[in-house]
Amino acid sequence: MKLHSCFLRFLILCLFFLSKFCVFGQQSADKREDCLSLASSLTPKFPPEYYAEQGVKYFKTMQSDVSVKVQPNYSDLVIRWEWPPWLLLTGFKKSGLIVTDIMLKLNPTQYDLMDCRGFETQPFCRCHVVFNYSGTTCPIYEEFTFNNQGEITFIEAWSDFESLLPMNSGSDKIWDENEYWGQKEVNRLSAKVPGLGNAKGQIDLYSDCMNQAASVDKDIAELQLRAKDANGYWIKELYRNGKNAARGCEPPKGDMYPYFK
Repeated sequence: MKLHSCFLRFLILCLFFLSKFCVFGQQSADKREDCLSLASSLTPKFPPEYYAEQGVKYFKTMQSDVSVKVQPNYSDLVIRWEWPPWLLLTGFKKSGLIVTDIMLKLNPTQYDLMDCRGFETQPFCRCHVVFNYSGTTCPIYEEFTFNNQGEITFIEAWSDFESLLPMNSGSDKIWDENEYWGQKEVNRLSAKVPGLGNAKGQIDLYSDCMNQAASVDKDIAELQLRAKDANGYWIKELYRNGKNAARGCEPPKGDMYPYFK
């Protein structure tokens, strides 16, 4: 009986540690899955009008005659990535974007076009806009990725010229509505960043899965590197490529605007 009792206690103890191991293993798997989840795994929690409105609010933050109190619903770890000729990582974290939004108001800014629409797949908001800097026009295509709380987690921007966009007009070289709004194959950084698909859409720059993704994708590696010293790299990029960015509103040779009607 004593032997049976000892064995029973031993068995219960083994089951206890095994259950702890299983829970730990499940937690590790959950954490790994959470880290690896991509933005495309999320579905809209708000109507399309909400997402379109957030895009409009974002651009209003740069309009000179709009109050600084007008702000979109940023995530604490929001990222802004602007492809060349712009300066790549131009904003990181909510506080950083709000400061730069206010600074951008110092350059007299209006809009000749602001067309923002909500979509059922990430990015949930996509905008074609034409900035007007005191008579200098600048076409931009911009996309906004959201988390389940309706917060903007990733902003990605391109000059809205045919040769600089991440989507193309297909084999017929004629743009249709779906291509124009990025509803076909698009080379997005937002679609590849680990963590943007968890419920809060928050990345972990130092996670194993981020390191692994960076090891096989040069754009993620560049994002990870710059985000670890966002201000320092922004200053370096401005010094290296500021002249190119200053000409960023000019259409590349051979491009025409508008390219889609």
